[in-house]
Amino acid sequence: MRFIFGVDGGGTGCRVGLADKTGKIISLQQGGPANIETSFREANKNIIDTCKKTLAKIDLPESLISETYAVLGLAGSNMGDFDKQLSEHLPFKDNLIINDGEITLQGAIGDSDGCVAVIGTGSVFIGRANGIAKQIGGWGFALGDDGSGAKLGQDLLRLAIRCHENLEKHSELTIQIMKKFDNKIITLIKETYDFKPKDFAQFATLIFESNLTGDSNARHILNNQIPIIEKSIISAGFNKARPFCLLGGLGKFYKPLVKKEFLDALVDPKGNAIEGAISIAISRFKKDL
Repeated sequence: MRFIFGVDGGGTGCRVGLADKTGKIISLQQGGPANIETSFREANKNIIDTCKKTLAKIDLPESLISETYAVLGLAGSNMGDFDKQLSEHLPFKDNLIINDGEITLQGAIGDSDGCVAVIGTGSVFIGRANGIAKQIGGWGFALGDDGSGAKLGQDLLRLAIRCHENLEKHSELTIQIMKKFDNKIITLIKETYDFKPKDFAQFATLIFESNLTGDSNARHILNNQIPIIEKSIISAGFNKARPFCLLGGLGKFYKPLVKKEFLDALVDPKGNAIEGAISIAISRFKKDL
């Protein structure tokens, strides 16, 4: 019997689903970060380890991994040739690596036209019109990931430094951040020197929580990102007559903050990214299953 792996890998962690050839998911497991652009070796190991755990959960041997087919939606897969490098090292019988936004789009709206905004540790915006997909963003932390948890966290730490130097006005939020680092900029710099996107992203929910209490700096940070998010959604092909999903770990936090036109088109996703990956795998490898 042939099996299929669906892998959803991002900067914070990866999820793996094992399905039979009909697409029925029979095992699910979670693992460590799997952004192949920022942490290639770590992502490679975490993906394989989590696939093995998925097999072990239902008492299937690890050796079966070499007989399975896989579609992997991975953050960073559109950056350079990381996808090709990883594909050559994976132990599956055959595999396809695509951006994690693509499997999320497929899971959320199926084969229909529509649009999704996926905002978590990173961000990507993908729409489909007349069967053709268009991606906006997803270019990684250094020059992309607008509105993401990583960008919000980095913005907060930078703003806390400026406030501490009296270049901006402190709020409860930035005061709290500086206290975390003993009110010393040099401590903040040293402790965050090796931060990866997921490390910056840990501060994101604090910004949203502070915004609810009327914190001026929290609102300032969000006001800088929300217009970019809205423009990205439109550029990806948003159409109020088609389904739109706001997804990712931070999607629910942005829902009350975006314009009404987006909320009016908002629908619940049909399925998740794992289901999207498996759907693509069935189509891709149907002759072999």
